[in-house]
Amino acid sequence: MTIYRELNEMDIDLKQYEEQDLSHFEKKQWEKRVLKKVKKQKPSQVKKYMGVTAAMLIATGLSLSTGIVSIANMPFVGETIEKYLNQNENLDFSSYKTAIGQTAENEKGKLTLNEVMIDGGRLLLSSTYEPADGIDFHHKMHPMPKVKMNGKDLTSSTGGQSIELNNSMFTVYNEVQLKEIPMGEKIQFHIEYDRLDLELKMNQPWVFDIEVPTEKLAADSKTITLYQNIQLENGRSIKLEKMIVTPISTVLYYDWPGEENHIAFKIVSQSGKEILPGTVSVAPEESYNRFSAINLESEKYYVVPFEHSENPGADQPGKLPERSIPIN
Repeated sequence: MTIYRELNEMDIDLKQYEEQDLSHFEKKQWEKRVLKKVKKQKPSQVKKYMGVTAAMLIATGLSLSTGIVSIANMPFVGETIEKYLNQNENLDFSSYKTAIGQTAENEKGKLTLNEVMIDGGRLLLSSTYEPADGIDFHHKMHPMPKVKMNGKDLTSSTGGQSIELNNSMFTVYNEVQLKEIPMGEKIQFHIEYDRLDLELKMNQPWVFDIEVPTEKLAADSKTITLYQNIQLENGRSIKLEKMIVTPISTVLYYDWPGEENHIAFKIVSQSGKEILPGTVSVAPEESYNRFSAINLESEKYYVVPFEHSENPGADQPGKLPERSIPIN
């Protein structure tokens, strides 16, 4: 069951939400939209359309008699994790996500943690932020959480993105890279936001303590051990360690002591399709490339190194050998 279906089945008391008048211009816009839709329908479908429209208006708190919209103060789920991963594809990872729906509030406003998902070495979070009065928040500001997994701080990096839904509501995405995720069991997460942005510290943090199952993802994922060395002409080598293939993404982990960012990897299918990495991270502890999901049952795939970008700091980087390393 998707989170949208669960929301449709929720009982909501609409009496607590105040009706707010639309402007004259907004009323005319709504009237034109409804009439335009009705005119496009065949005679036998008009009655059906009007019935569906009335049901939608009632469900969302619209008043048919006065044209008043009262959705401004209703709880809002915000954008899904799928939209963060890919805006252009109709993805559905409902069976791998965990709906949370917890709200924390302080002097900076309300943050509702909507849903979370674990995927190949990372924790993805989708939240809705409602700024308090007087808080000037915009899409370039990114609340970043501190995350403990089963009581331990195993975070290697954290990213964030804020999307404005309207002038008083934002979707906040976070992607937290984690080491040693214990797949196949329930994981306890302590999530704490203590800054609205880098320079804006909170007096009272937003705190969430949640439990996330991973059994389904573990059953549908595969870890492939590679242990392949790629020798460069300058004498240095890159060691490919493993690849984690999930229904959501594919991650290649490797050890690159040189740490220059001019080398990356692509996945090439037997039919010739090339998949470039969406994320490239080079670090002393662990380097990785993250790709879109692949289907190991459909055809054979190979890892191929390529020159990713010029790095002025690279000391005689050396020419890459032509290598195709089989994945499956």
